[in-house]
Amino acid sequence: MVRVFVCVCLTMIGLRATMAEDEFVASVHLRGGFDTNPQFLPGPNSGRTAFIGTDAALAAGTKQDGYSYGVVAEAGTTQYSNSDVVPSMSGKVVLRGLLGDDNANVSSTTTIGDTNSYNLRSSDLIQTSKGEVRVGSFKLFASAEGARSSLNQTNVIFQDFLPNPQQYLRGTVIPGVSFVKDKFEIGASVNLSVRRYLEEFDDFGYRRDNERVQPFLFAKYGSADFSAFGAISYLRGTWHDVDFTNVREVLFDTNLTWRIAPFTIDLKAARSAGETTFPISPITIDTIYSGKVAWQVDPKWTLTAAAGYAITKYLDSPFKAQTATYGVGLSHDLGNGYALGLDLTRAQGTLISGDKADGTIISSSITKKFSPFAKDETDSRAMPVLASKG
Repeated sequence: MVRVFVCVCLTMIGLRATMAEDEFVASVHLRGGFDTNPQFLPGPNSGRTAFIGTDAALAAGTKQDGYSYGVVAEAGTTQYSNSDVVPSMSGKVVLRGLLGDDNANVSSTTTIGDTNSYNLRSSDLIQTSKGEVRVGSFKLFASAEGARSSLNQTNVIFQDFLPNPQQYLRGTVIPGVSFVKDKFEIGASVNLSVRRYLEEFDDFGYRRDNERVQPFLFAKYGSADFSAFGAISYLRGTWHDVDFTNVREVLFDTNLTWRIAPFTIDLKAARSAGETTFPISPITIDTIYSGKVAWQVDPKWTLTAAAGYAITKYLDSPFKAQTATYGVGLSHDLGNGYALGLDLTRAQGTLISGDKADGTIISSSITKKFSPFAKDETDSRAMPVLASKG
């Protein structure tokens, strides 16, 4: 996945060099520090270790009359000085294309993602096509999606990953309608999906094939100083195995951003359904609440404080896991796209086994952001391009 990311970067840079009207932004983030519990295990000595990590991201594309296309890519890795701790790697590439305008358009999105960590190995290939027509203040839309996914998680029965990952195909259709007025939009849609696993039975003898119907109501508002989004849905899932109870759950997703100079406030609350390989659960219900406040002390210094609470409930069982996190950060803008950061994060929680776990992470970082083809950087294009190739 990292190789894919680099290839896409270089390809888009080459394309961009011949198209002065295109957009290209990227960032590289280097960080290092100390983690007292990188695998969030119970006990007083849980593999504490120093670490070093790298994250990179880019967005590039073009927009012309009647069409647009672009790419978004990101990749990251974290290595630990303790050889018993498994390194983590992740990457994602998203390719987007659109034909039409605000009144009528069709779009295509291809997503390739991969994650490999101490407790999760997953990969996804997703293809989405969407059509949209606007009639006055009303917007009609419909999308169709096909996906192939692979999932493997650590398991208490095997004390490690499953012998083979669970692989499945997913098909989804989402029709909907919304009313748009100025900065406000409200609408309704329904998600109709089916999942079929490549193997009829998993390693524990369960059939995981299922169908789902999920109607949505949603609303959003956006302005320069305030933006908000809210959605509520009702998930009805039917599983083919008699040992799995059919799912009936109310889910939601809300977020709010409020800019009150010199402060920026971000709040989020979400409850969603997650795929799982846990032997006696069809899915998980994942709930998260989080908040973050950033204080722009002056043009160069920013202070941040954040807190979050997450709970994962394994359906058809009494098991659940919960984690609370809180932390503070300080960043300094060095100019020319460089920034230094210092962060302290504390996590406390209860594992699925009922054991308590906690950990502390302290890290420092340097970030380089650049937009090599911005109009005001015409004379300094060469340096960012060379830096991105590294």
